[in-house]
Amino acid sequence: MIQYAICCTCCCVTLNIGLGFALWASGVFLSKAKAWEVHTAWRQTECKVLVAGVSCVDDESRSTCGGYKAGQMPTQDVPVFLTEQIAVCPGTYWCSKEGEECNCTGEITFSAELFDGYVYTVPAVEQSYKVQSKGTWKCGTNQAGQPYKVDPAPWRVKHCWCTPEGIQEVMQPFGNNLHKKECSEAANFDFEEASERRLATAKARRLFQRVRERIVAATAAPQRQLHDSRRRRTYRYTPWALVTVEDGDWVGDTDETATKPIVCAYEYGVPQASGQFYHGDGPYSGGVWDAENVAKNWGNDSRRACWVRTRGQAGQPDEYCSVALVVPGTMTEKAEDLVKVFTIAFWTCLGITLLLIVSLATLFREPLMTLFSELQKLGAPRIAPLPSNMTAPSEQQNLMSNEVSR
Repeated sequence: MIQYAICCTCCCVTLNIGLGFALWASGVFLSKAKAWEVHTAWRQTECKVLVAGVSCVDDESRSTCGGYKAGQMPTQDVPVFLTEQIAVCPGTYWCSKEGEECNCTGEITFSAELFDGYVYTVPAVEQSYKVQSKGTWKCGTNQAGQPYKVDPAPWRVKHCWCTPEGIQEVMQPFGNNLHKKECSEAANFDFEEASERRLATAKARRLFQRVRERIVAATAAPQRQLHDSRRRRTYRYTPWALVTVEDGDWVGDTDETATKPIVCAYEYGVPQASGQFYHGDGPYSGGVWDAENVAKNWGNDSRRACWVRTRGQAGQPDEYCSVALVVPGTMTEKAEDLVKVFTIAFWTCLGITLLLIVSLATLFREPLMTLFSELQKLGAPRIAPLPSNMTAPSEQQNLMSNEVSR
């Protein structure tokens, strides 16, 4: 009984520490959301969704999620890549690992990653790691079918990513006007700098994530993993959409489509924000279906209101680096709900912990009192008895006082 109570108390204390970290981090995220979603920083307009999908990365290693199958080109009028296809904007899906066969009719990119949950990671200088394919292709070989002489990412697992011909046809009228890497960096920078109260470093975020994973692993029931790794993973899902901004300035142009801004848009205008709400412990779990439903909704209703950021690096004049597909303020509401959940959980767990501590004190009260009594007995000084012919000091003092009175 006592051992069980001690074990429960230790678990509750550990859980309470984890919830304290979670409450603190959610408060930091809420402060960022409030600063990011100031209504005066956004301009409402209309967007047209060309392609939509969901990307997935391992939050700790920033690597591609495992346990999903190779992707393929969707058949809808507005292509929507499902989560299991692991596609990134503008519609480039995971095809195979290095050394395996990649089934792709289009352009294959050989790289460790294309998107790490925050920014796009392949710069334009890595065009030498792209090949054109009309079917199956051995991942890791150049256009001549020979292995690349220079490793693009030494000591890392490389993958092949396919941009199918259907996506290339969608992109063709816009040329090289999609600046997804630069725009993701600008949007994430503005989001981090939007509030004075923020996490000090990326290392602190990863440390909190590890603590949260340990807490979940210690308290949750074992789940079936669909990948080979033995450690529990946290997958971040980011719904995205390739959109054109349908501003009135372009109506009536001779070549209207070619002049419209094209950009990778997100729910809240910044790639990293969605991962705060859509995550899971492995493939096909957690928020994967919620994120997928968001992308499906964008594909089903391609003409929709959107909001273009007008402040910061991502909001420079004539730049469309940050486009949100939900009204500003939605992320703040979700973040507030998240803080409420963690607040209730923290104080509830704290109350249970205190009750367990009080119960432990009650259980240990009698044994401790007995132990203290024994210690007092062992430590008390022993007084030797007086000889029979001697009297105690008090008796001697009484005899002396009697003699004086006489």
